[in-house]
Amino acid sequence: MFHRGDSPLKPLPNIASILVVCDGNHCRSPMGEALLRGVLGEWMSIGSAGLTALEGFPADPEAQTIMAECGLDISRHRGRQLTAAMALAADLILVMDERQKEDCQRVFPSVRGRVYLLGHWRPGSSREIPDPFRKGPEAFRQAFEHISRSVADWPPHLAHKQRHA
Repeated sequence: MFHRGDSPLKPLPNIASILVVCDGNHCRSPMGEALLRGVLGEWMSIGSAGLTALEGFPADPEAQTIMAECGLDISRHRGRQLTAAMALAADLILVMDERQKEDCQRVFPSVRGRVYLLGHWRPGSSREIPDPFRKGPEAFRQAFEHISRSVADWPPHLAHKQRHA
């Protein structure tokens, strides 16, 4: 559908659910999920998962602290492994780097055209969001800032459809 560097000319149609994906579902994707939910509100279904998830584990304490500082509580988050059912149910899958995009499309070929970098709208080299896991508070702050800026770029590009109750 779109390739790296391409930008759609109009909003992506029929988006009712977004899945944010990283590796462990422990740092970046829980932050992205919470920030998207904060920006998009209740009209959209938003979740997260990991390609190599720390299944059942809470979000990293550093991620929890940063999110709490901006008024978002991710203390109840538990890591989930990305499954075919999750991937197929999502209208849009947002990943942190090109490798994750390729992995999603390789493992779940039917999601091609629905997988984008969370930083898709960012300029050049700032499209990918490095993993802060085990790299200390400053790496988490940088990841948070990058995720926050990337999340803020998405709403104008989304044409949502109503969720069915």
